[in-house]
Amino acid sequence: MPTSYEHQLDILLERFKFHFTKSEIKKVLETTSQSKDGFKEDILAVIANNRELQIKIDELGLLALQLDTRQIEVYNISEDVTQLALGSLFSAVNLTNKILIKDAFPFPIEEKTKLDSLKTGKVYPILSDTVTMGGNDYNRLVVSTIIVKEVEEPVPKTHLSKEGQEYQDDNAIYMMKRKIRTQLFHVVYWCEALSKLILSVDRNVLSLSITQDQLFLLKQFLMSNGVDSVNAVNVFGAIEPLYNSDDGYITKIGHVTTDGNPVRIPLKSKQKCLKEDHYHQAGEGAGHVHAKFAVSKKWEFKVANTQRTVDIEVGLNGQPKMLDTAQPLSDFTIIKSKRLEDMNFAIDKVLTHIPNA
Repeated sequence: MPTSYEHQLDILLERFKFHFTKSEIKKVLETTSQSKDGFKEDILAVIANNRELQIKIDELGLLALQLDTRQIEVYNISEDVTQLALGSLFSAVNLTNKILIKDAFPFPIEEKTKLDSLKTGKVYPILSDTVTMGGNDYNRLVVSTIIVKEVEEPVPKTHLSKEGQEYQDDNAIYMMKRKIRTQLFHVVYWCEALSKLILSVDRNVLSLSITQDQLFLLKQFLMSNGVDSVNAVNVFGAIEPLYNSDDGYITKIGHVTTDGNPVRIPLKSKQKCLKEDHYHQAGEGAGHVHAKFAVSKKWEFKVANTQRTVDIEVGLNGQPKMLDTAQPLSDFTIIKSKRLEDMNFAIDKVLTHIPNA
């Protein structure tokens, strides 16, 4: 069964949030609702008979599963045999015949119980086509995987004893952990003209360790299809230049003090100036800093002909030991992206700040 329109809207609102989703929908349907619920009511009242709106929702669905928060690895592919393998991958790959996945796409499967019929640890290729990013054409392969993750949530009142319910009535909260199946979407981008391979893994509400496991699974899938992607670009060297570059603003920094203690400092919510974070207020030039091992940075863009802005953020989450070892940092995070052009901007920002790259 295809997904319901309500499910599709919920996915868009979850990944893109209200204002961006509304601004995109207004390109094909005028809506003045100021609330999320009112907006959904406006859409659901007309979408069944509005083909243009249906197409727009599908376009946004395909965009949404590529964006939001992603874990990225970039490869410079110089070997002829690997380039040939990548060239044939996108035309030769066997797309999944799983009706559950195909019918729901470009959205996740709506009925969560049906995910039980799909295997974990398996890559399901769904779409092979081309897309333009940064003025360059990329072959694109969209795949899906299923994971089992642990979630923590309040215990339903009906699951508690009488004594427990009484405590809950006195504002006590009982939490429980349970395992659920979740559908993820990963994307492989290959630009022959740039010899650039990009792996983009879905990190929506997932931990870094789970996401890195998914990166490994995606690389195994590529190797099984004859693509040996060698080593990803080491982005650790971009941390210091990204921090020092006089654009955007820092949202988080990890550094090591002269006595060897690693310190991670988040930016206060109201601080946006590059030099107004905790680190600078403590005195950058006071000799307290040995070196930086992690940084997050954000850029904002005005949306043409509107009062809105969109932002793009990257996070390079290295470890203190990387300062003293040759261990590379191969992956980085792109946070809450809403447009392919912004994801491409973030990738280029990281790559252009790698010394001697």
